[in-house]
Amino acid sequence: MDRIALAILEQELKADATVMAEAARLAGERLADEHAGHLSACGYELNRMYNVLEKSFERLCEAFENHFEKAGDYHERLLERMALDLPGIRPRFLPSEFRASVRELKSFRHFFRHAYDPILRSDRLEELVGGAAGVSAAFPTWVSSFCDTIRETAR
Repeated sequence: MDRIALAILEQELKADATVMAEAARLAGERLADEHAGHLSACGYELNRMYNVLEKSFERLCEAFENHFEKAGDYHERLLERMALDLPGIRPRFLPSEFRASVRELKSFRHFFRHAYDPILRSDRLEELVGGAAGVSAAFPTWVSSFCDTIRETAR
């Protein structure tokens, strides 16, 4: 990857980090609001946060691997791909200690998008908000570490 493409990718990922942090913050606020619809509003923000995270993963696949087929168990395979170190292609992006939290957010997003009549539990949403806060807080570090590694290997 050339210097310009990496600079563009890094800025896109930083913009994604800003949106993720805002969605995670709003999810926590919505959960604490305690008014009609607050659980759905929290769920919406968690859904939005994961969508941005997944878009970041797609950006990385497109930038380094040229494509990623959106078929079958696409969402799970994308998550697994981000946890791989691909020598000669790109380093790991998703640290192993965050895989479980990201998988929980992915599962919730699937449930939220596809449930016909979802029943949202505040205790479960509280766990997810905690996971979202942790992931969104760590994401800028992932971006910096990843881009620094790419720069180092390009020298």
